[in-house]
Amino acid sequence: MTTGNTLYRAFISNELNGRAEPSPAQPGAATAICRIPGIGDALAATRTLLLQRIDEAREAVETVLAETPGSFPTLPPAPRECQPLVEHAHFLLRTYLTPFMRRVFNREQSVRIAVSGKRLKKVSRRLHDAVEEFDTQYRHVADLATRLACEYPGLRATTYERTAAALLVLAAWDASHRSPTTTRTQSILRSVERHGRIRLGLFVCPPVDFTRINGDRPELYLGDHMHGSVLSRLTGRLRDLFRGLEGAQAEVDLRVFIGDTDEDDYLWYGVDAPAHLDRLALDARREALVGAVEDYLVEEIPGDRGNHPRVFRGASLTVQRLSALAPSTECQKVYAAVLAAPFDYFDQQDIEAESAIMRGLWEPGSYYQGLPEPDDCTLTAIVVRKFATYAMQGRLLRESDFDLVLVQSERPSMLRARMLNAGWDESGRSPLSTVDFFEPEEG
Repeated sequence: MTTGNTLYRAFISNELNGRAEPSPAQPGAATAICRIPGIGDALAATRTLLLQRIDEAREAVETVLAETPGSFPTLPPAPRECQPLVEHAHFLLRTYLTPFMRRVFNREQSVRIAVSGKRLKKVSRRLHDAVEEFDTQYRHVADLATRLACEYPGLRATTYERTAAALLVLAAWDASHRSPTTTRTQSILRSVERHGRIRLGLFVCPPVDFTRINGDRPELYLGDHMHGSVLSRLTGRLRDLFRGLEGAQAEVDLRVFIGDTDEDDYLWYGVDAPAHLDRLALDARREALVGAVEDYLVEEIPGDRGNHPRVFRGASLTVQRLSALAPSTECQKVYAAVLAAPFDYFDQQDIEAESAIMRGLWEPGSYYQGLPEPDDCTLTAIVVRKFATYAMQGRLLRESDFDLVLVQSERPSMLRARMLNAGWDESGRSPLSTVDFFEPEEG
């Protein structure tokens, strides 16, 4: 019998050796992960405090060593990684601060040194307390890293630690309230082992104003900035996610996909596109939107504690049009299969739920205001094509980056998951990994 670990080791070995397609494997039992609200912020706060206390202690130590050269070991540089920080704090206490206090508080044989006993006591106590506070938070990471190492042996220690930190933040943020799947855990382990960071994806809806569709320049329905867009209503909670990952020191490779294919994939099949729509001008606006989205995500916003990015701060951000990813033959087959037999993948309740959602998009002030509203039969045809499009896109993302974890920011989340994964139902491979912005719908 082949064990899950054996499958995983073969899986990651294939990936690290450059094979494009890992061997299919059925997911095993998911590693249980606690939901700890604010874990990333707590790790950041306690690490910052520990760094401050270490700097305070080092200043005291350096003051003493300046008057007693050669009596104690040379003070090494302070590390910046989490676990070495704790070790360095203990080193300061054991090698310097405690011996210093023994000299000062040695009754009749006490020795005067450059730092008072009162200050030594204060520095030592504050450093000890900071270590305990940090340990309390970091213990969650260390315990999960240990479990990951047992379940998926053979990787670097830093891989387990960084993966554990990322998984804890994602689990706390994920509104689905479901434990991470084995697929998500394995994807993040592979990403961190290979690249040192996790790989997240995010769909962004283009800003639109369809009231301009019948004007002299109908291509102007596509906006050129993100203010007032769907994304602008999501930035607060998205920032919470990326701030938490920053706090946990989980580096992120963020890929943002602008959904610029919706009209051609399903909308124009039920609502006629303007005959005089300038496709070249529209494409130029779509291309310009790439830079606008990137600028919007990283724009520095003033806050009570200084500036912070609107959404994302990181060295690795890629924004691209979804149309830039050429669907494979298999992706095209998925689209055709769902279109030909939608009830092989979805039920009537799914069709009705999505139809109700889309019908609401024609209400005044909503997304499709300005377009002629389709009748029920036409709307159903649009919805079926939308299902086919999402199934194709879910497979496309999985094929383009096997270890991508999608930050799924649409609702209803459970229906969206079925739509994105319909193309994998009979493939024998794992579905697209997600973390959900919204809570799952009832039922």
